[in-house]
Amino acid sequence: MDKLNLQLLLDKLNTAIVTPAMKIYKTMPPEAIPIILAAAGAVALLAALIAYLIIRPSSKKQGNEISGKESLISTFKDNGIILDIALPDAHENVLARAVITEIKEDRVNLEIVDDMGLSGQPEYGRILVMFPPEKITTGTVNSFKVTIANLQCKKDGCGRLSTTLPQSFSTVIRRRHKRKKVIDQQFIRVKIWLGKPDTDDASFADTIPDLAVNSYDPRSGGHEDNEVINISNGGLAVSTPLILSENKFDTNTSVLINIFMFNFRQKIFKPYWYAGKIRTVENIDRTSCRLGVGFTMSGTIRDENEQFIDWIKI
Repeated sequence: MDKLNLQLLLDKLNTAIVTPAMKIYKTMPPEAIPIILAAAGAVALLAALIAYLIIRPSSKKQGNEISGKESLISTFKDNGIILDIALPDAHENVLARAVITEIKEDRVNLEIVDDMGLSGQPEYGRILVMFPPEKITTGTVNSFKVTIANLQCKKDGCGRLSTTLPQSFSTVIRRRHKRKKVIDQQFIRVKIWLGKPDTDDASFADTIPDLAVNSYDPRSGGHEDNEVINISNGGLAVSTPLILSENKFDTNTSVLINIFMFNFRQKIFKPYWYAGKIRTVENIDRTSCRLGVGFTMSGTIRDENEQFIDWIKI
């Protein structure tokens, strides 16, 4: 049902009640004024009640909004989505990563899987919780703000977190670089090794990669099941079967990366060297997962024999 027009209703009240009442008021003796005032008060009260009924939020709409919020955070819980936690005014500085373990009427309980500074934050403070973009009725969102209700920490970091329920969802811009989706896998080849750029020795490139995509290296079994999802100046995302990544990659793991990308102008594959960290490890389904890799340094081959790499921070 459409909402009533408030102004139209007030005009009708004025025509039907107020104007006739004023005419009667002018003809009434002074001792009848209290009666007129009481009647006017009753009319004002009736108008206020009608206005409230018109403009109050629909209970059905409120129920839908609450249901939508509960549905979204329930999806995070059921799928084990890893959530990034930061301060509201510093979303680029992730303090922890956590998963939702329980949803109650007045709070959400989370298990912290990676503490990167949350233990230094005061209890009962406001935090920003970020997640992969989700579409809701009002648009695409990727975050919500809540208040810490309880934070359980030990010397080696925090383990559990309880927060208030989110009241609304919002969007924060997290990507500094535009990502390009990789449609044709034949134009990109990737090798990833566990390791840090703590030396200029390029000998690691001769060892078996810990993860390979389209590398055609016979030593790296299973690489034909891996795919590059997208790539940018800041990193890349790779999908891989769980059996190839379990117990090998974790968030904040240091890696060395070699990318052979086809240059359409020169009609050749060109090599690119990077050092980076595993930013996210997310299960796509029961058999595969998505690894998000962020570049921290770029490398340049120094000599013709390709034995040494010069590293530069990005």
